Amino acid sequence: MAQPDSAAGLWKVGVVCVLFLAVSACSDGGDKASEDNKPLPGVVAEAVTEKDVSNETTFVGQTRSSQSVDIQARVKGTLLERPFVEGHQVKEGEVLYKIDPSEFEANLLAANATLAKAQASSAEKNLTLSRYQALVDKNSPGVSEAQYDVALSQAKQADAEVSAGKADVANAKLDLGYATITSPLTGRAGISTVDVGNIIGPESGVLVTVLALDPIEVDFSVGERVYLSYMEAKQAGTAKVFTPRIRLADGKLYPHEGELYVVNNEVDPATGTIAIRLKFPNPDRLLLPGQYVTVLLTDEKPEKQIVVPQAAVQQNQSGPFVLVVDGNDQVQSRAIKTAQRVGTGIVVTDGLVPGQTIVVEGIQKVRPGAKVKVTYQNPSGTAENVDDTPAGEATSGAGGTEAGAEKAPGAKSEASSTPAKQSSKPEAEDRGKAQEEGNAQPSSGTDTDAKPASQSAAGKDGKAGDDAEAKQ
Repeated sequence: MAQPDSAAGLWKVGVVCVLFLAVSACSDGGDKASEDNKPLPGVVAEAVTEKDVSNETTFVGQTRSSQSVDIQARVKGTLLERPFVEGHQVKEGEVLYKIDPSEFEANLLAANATLAKAQASSAEKNLTLSRYQALVDKNSPGVSEAQYDVALSQAKQADAEVSAGKADVANAKLDLGYATITSPLTGRAGISTVDVGNIIGPESGVLVTVLALDPIEVDFSVGERVYLSYMEAKQAGTAKVFTPRIRLADGKLYPHEGELYVVNNEVDPATGTIAIRLKFPNPDRLLLPGQYVTVLLTDEKPEKQIVVPQAAVQQNQSGPFVLVVDGNDQVQSRAIKTAQRVGTGIVVTDGLVPGQTIVVEGIQKVRPGAKVKVTYQNPSGTAENVDDTPAGEATSGAGGTEAGAEKAPGAKSEASSTPAKQSSKPEAEDRGKAQEEGNAQPSSGTDTDAKPASQSAAGKDGKAGDDAEAKQ
């Protein structure tokens, strides 16, 4: 009777195994259905397009004043007034400093008195000379030749003293004029180094600096090779015409274009470069001397080039790359080469072709190989241009479903008039429902199939046991 017990044990083990397999299948089907029902990460993408871009060559430049004057005192005295406002605009001829003029006025009076005395002496000497001259002409024995020569010499000395007196008067007037210091140009005054009440003079150094800010100049240097290449192209008639522009330290482009002002006549032997100076209008006084700027020599004839948003470009150890969305809504990494910036975009010289789709928002939520839910926007990036589906997707459909469907009359016009954003949501819901139903069917099918399998196994084991008993 041990054989029936053994058969019954085997039957129980078989039932347990079948039930375990059934439960495992249900669990796997549920996990798979849970993974399939998990929402895909959403990203914003746009098509790669070409734009008219002017080639640019960049250099590091520095601004300088078109005219700079260091104001210094030419006479010594007590500073009485400083009427200008530091850091503000001053006009040509405007008074900057006033030195006490008392001493210089007195010197002028003394010089005038000395001149008057010299003039009186000169008149007397010349009158005496004319008398001697008349006697000499008459061959009068009363005047000797020696006396005449003395009179002539004294008259010339008196005339010389008059000239010296006039010079002293002129110097005294200059000193008095130097007591009032004016601006020699229209520009912006800096910070004064002296205050009212101090004694200033030529040894005081620079009192203030006045700078002309409009126009303003920008200096930069180019290498010998660049210079020679340009000159050769110019002689051959193939040189490009460039428009000078500058980019400020905050990354913004200066609104005014410049012009070439001067090219230096020698190469700096220490650096092997040639100094070039540009001139830019500066009506708002935005630029100040000493600022570092990026000089942009922009080609006047633009060319078609691929431009993508800077936000779409990422960087790794291999260099810049973007995430490309393929036809299956899968993300792929694509290495690229970049050039100059164009507004909020950047020029891509290699790695992309027009028509490809790149991720511009939500990059941090995906990785290469992952499937995504894509929201498409036009390259302009404006809100009114944002669509949930790319142009033409409604006609191709997902998986070819819509392509094979029969179209009712007038469906084309309705589809063209209906925004893609409105039609994409129902399609997504239908796909989600279909996916849920598809995922649910394998799970329920596993349960129903497992039960008959266990019953069949049990029936076979029971029949085998009856046969064994009959044989015994």
